Amino acid sequence: MLDETLRAVRSGSEGVRAVVLAGVDGVVVASTRGDAGDPAADVLAASFAELYRQVLAANRDAGLPVPEEVTLGGEGVTVAVRAVTADYLLLAVVAPPALPGRVRFELRRAAWRLRPELL
Repeated sequence: MLDETLRAVRSGSEGVRAVVLAGVDGVVVASTRGDAGDPAADVLAASFAELYRQVLAANRDAGLPVPEEVTLGGEGVTVAVRAVTADYLLLAVVAPPALPGRVRFELRRAAWRLRPELL
């Protein structure tokens, strides 16, 4: 079910280079990526789980709710991080022609499908 759900995110939008399910501690649970030139799952998980934890702390300090999603965009690449549970995150790296909004939708749908298995 995990691999199937991650593949569905990749196939849901052209331009998705990698999809990773990781713990908030940065440990990879499952991943899928296109080719050898795409980002390594362990590096993505470690880096963006740390970023998510920092955003979580900032929200807590500001009295804001727990973030469900963090999206970062740069020149030609967007990374979307979606909380599945308090302990797991989904990450997607997308490049043109991918539409970041479509990928965010696919991550939200995948999180909904995976949540019962990860609770």
